Amino acid sequence: MKSLDDLTAQCIRCGFCLESCPTFKLTGSELESPRGRIYLARSAEEGIIGWAETKPHFDRCLGCLACEPACPSAVKYGEILELARSRIDAVERSDSKALVVDAVTDTLLMRLAAASPVSSMPDILGRLFGVGHMEVQIPRAEPNHLPPLTGDLPPVVGEVYLLEGCAMRVLFPRVHAATRRLLRRVGYTVRAVDAGCCGSMHAHNGFLEEAADRAEALMAAMPDDLPVIVDSAGCGSTMKRYGELIPDSALFAYRVKDAAEFLAIHGLDKVLERTSTLEGLRITYHDACHLAHGQGISFAPRALLGAISGIDLRDLEESDMCCGSAGIYNVTQPKLARELLDRKLANVANTQAAIVATGNPGCHAWMAQGARQAGASVVVWHTMEVLEAAFIGLEPFA
Repeated sequence: MKSLDDLTAQCIRCGFCLESCPTFKLTGSELESPRGRIYLARSAEEGIIGWAETKPHFDRCLGCLACEPACPSAVKYGEILELARSRIDAVERSDSKALVVDAVTDTLLMRLAAASPVSSMPDILGRLFGVGHMEVQIPRAEPNHLPPLTGDLPPVVGEVYLLEGCAMRVLFPRVHAATRRLLRRVGYTVRAVDAGCCGSMHAHNGFLEEAADRAEALMAAMPDDLPVIVDSAGCGSTMKRYGELIPDSALFAYRVKDAAEFLAIHGLDKVLERTSTLEGLRITYHDACHLAHGQGISFAPRALLGAISGIDLRDLEESDMCCGSAGIYNVTQPKLARELLDRKLANVANTQAAIVATGNPGCHAWMAQGARQAGASVVVWHTMEVLEAAFIGLEPFA
């Protein structure tokens, strides 16, 4: 990872990032924009102001990375954000924030939370760690009711790893099941491995040493040259830039592929074109920030969804604008997160879609909760669930 001084020096203060930034759009404040935060980071690094003074503004950053593709100077704002948060943490440790990150990435704690009669994250984390009010419910982990995988399957041509992750494996095991089935439909099997947290949540929040430790453990569990498939956008984004966190890890990062990216490359669209299970179904697609902005992947999911015979794929206004989930942002900044959620759901409602597909568990849980609370008829599914439903129908996923 480059120095903070070098990274911030790349900014030419042109302002192209401003209109891409959700917090600038909501507040109109320069200090809640990428350009403003870069200026704060540079000032703090030079000792003009203290790092503690920058904390409220970096706390309010979603880390959505929408500013990166908008920047003509290719400023790596994501790296600046993580380094700035690590500097802030060094002078003003946020124990409650660290505990929330550890809780969300602790598989045992998440299993306990998912099984708890308490239905919401505010109560669960409030009781565990004494943190403030938070508006995010934990989805129940559904049992896998998918039918046996049968039919005209291609011969096996290779193996891949599939990142099980931490919260993802507990909250959305059905997504992993759908991903495995889709991989088999293009000739790949998944090599079983007990590999947990990738460190993305820690990296995004500035806990870089913890992130590196988890990254090294994950890489050690996947030692050979098989592709590493990831169906969580935030995890995949971090894993693709392991080379910036850990020396000599660029080869591993190169092996990491988003599930939609890999399936598109290996011809799932051609297989989908022969199906017509979802005839007439109206679907829209929300770009998870760390898939569209962090990994530059927006075409592949749409191409796969569009290949499903007979569906009505609706364009979503501001499809790549953050929904407000953003890791633990909906926990630490509930007001701004809720504003973004309401804006997203209003745009979804305008499409009149029955299903909104997305590629990240945070977006999935947050938008689904918002839709339930609003009494909306739309349901939120992971892209992998929609694609597998094209083969087996909607009922197993209902």
